[in-house]
Amino acid sequence: MAEKLEVFQDMAIHGPIDKRPELREGLIAAAVGSWRVDLKRTEEVAHNTVPLEDVVLFQRDADNDHPAVGLTLWGTEDGYYVPNIVPLEKGSLSFAQYNALLKDFIAQIAEPVATQFGFTISTTQDQQTLEDWLSLEAAIKLKHFSGAANKSTRASHPSDQRRWFDFLVAVHRADDKPDADKLARWLHEVDGWDQDSAHTLAADFETAVALLAYYEEH
Repeated sequence: MAEKLEVFQDMAIHGPIDKRPELREGLIAAAVGSWRVDLKRTEEVAHNTVPLEDVVLFQRDADNDHPAVGLTLWGTEDGYYVPNIVPLEKGSLSFAQYNALLKDFIAQIAEPVATQFGFTISTTQDQQTLEDWLSLEAAIKLKHFSGAANKSTRASHPSDQRRWFDFLVAVHRADDKPDADKLARWLHEVDGWDQDSAHTLAADFETAVALLAYYEEH
């Protein structure tokens, strides 16, 4: 069983603020071939943001390897980042499809232009371990709980419940903010819990950490 979760990658472009207008024009000019800029939608989306944001919407035609998609570049103080890539037709993108399309955009558009104007590109990994989104202590506590628990009864046994509570407290103390869906995926895909139990535990987790935070505040 895999020890890592496949995840959607993030991408950001950072560089000299004074070169940012040139970067924008370069990215738009580079969109030829399979990638193009939807200028009309770009203007519409930017106009509807408050305050006014720098947004560039790209589209990619479908081919034998990829579906047709839209990719958004959202402006930051020193560059851009990609908040999402969405299919232009029905359905959704798998992790592999999303990451392959992001890599294609970087290779075809972002990297050549960024290099030209002195910007750098950063991307996150396409797979994550537990320690990538939990503190070391919380990750150890979760592994202790999951490895010892009776997976047919979730955390109902007193010993399992104590180990589950240890994990919750460790998350709260470290001020970790893991996504409940990611926790459910890890429990199911990596550690072998059935899907219903994984989602039930993730929902319990979300409620418990919110309650602990409320207690601290009051």
